[in-house]
Amino acid sequence: MCSSNMVVRVPFRRWLHVRYRNSETLYGGFYCLLPIQGRRVVAAVARYRQPGQLEYKAYSLFVHEYAEILGLGENLIWAAREDLVKWLDALVHNSYVRHSTPGLRISFEGIGRTTWILIRHGSRAWPIEVVNAVMQNGWHEFRTAHGIGINYKLILMCERRWVFNAIILDQNNVEVSYDWTMLLNQHWQEFHTHQGNPITACLPSTMQHNLPIIKSGYWCIPQANNLLEFQTKLQPVLEDLNLETISIRMGSRTWSVSVDDAHLNAAMFNVFLDVLNLQLYDYVFITMFANLEVRVVVLDAAGDRERIYDWF
Repeated sequence: MCSSNMVVRVPFRRWLHVRYRNSETLYGGFYCLLPIQGRRVVAAVARYRQPGQLEYKAYSLFVHEYAEILGLGENLIWAAREDLVKWLDALVHNSYVRHSTPGLRISFEGIGRTTWILIRHGSRAWPIEVVNAVMQNGWHEFRTAHGIGINYKLILMCERRWVFNAIILDQNNVEVSYDWTMLLNQHWQEFHTHQGNPITACLPSTMQHNLPIIKSGYWCIPQANNLLEFQTKLQPVLEDLNLETISIRMGSRTWSVSVDDAHLNAAMFNVFLDVLNLQLYDYVFITMFANLEVRVVVLDAAGDRERIYDWF
């Protein structure tokens, strides 16, 4: 049985199709949302309105209870099942955003505790269960969909607990693009305004897929030359546009570095480099935007998270 007599105050982790008993119809029946706690909730029903043609319709009680909470939209009757599925997927997403809170703890819950997170990438989102700080239910589906292999990097940015935006870099430190990467999901609702003056160099625009013209990075390994590594990542733009200077931004500070024949001025770059105090196996994530501003995020090797500097 599915329940729909009480508003669930926790996110939904997935939707579920419950067929009618002894039904010969493959897609007929109820479509329920399964919360991370509590009983499943009926969200939609599929039935024949005329012979041979199913109609999918939002469940009236669900609409009454959740319309203002999840932003259900105006069109709540569908002829095509794929449109219903998009709506149900969006409800899972919206429930996470609605019930999220500002900020992020340094780590997940302690031993024996479970945390459900949502990872967004382009127009799609994956709920994933984290148990003892290890991704479990939902992780296989996320990893398979993205074809994540050895030496791939998954960079997660969190504005609200526990909703993450993702960037995926391949073994060559180049962002991987998928069919859904550049798309927007018209059913998603944000509900919350962005926080002002976040203490991070990883601003929301850094995680967007249609704004930056370069996304790449490199490991601070023993043989790495930071100037050459940094310069190589920007090389296509430096050569094509014949730039004379670039601006590097981190937090509230900006450094100007002159460019000569597609080469960065070593002395000016080292002024920027010295304040980073890079450690062995730190990861330097570089983003360049259409206005030619370069943003840098340093991921600490010791904690696998962003290093926060005093000037943020």
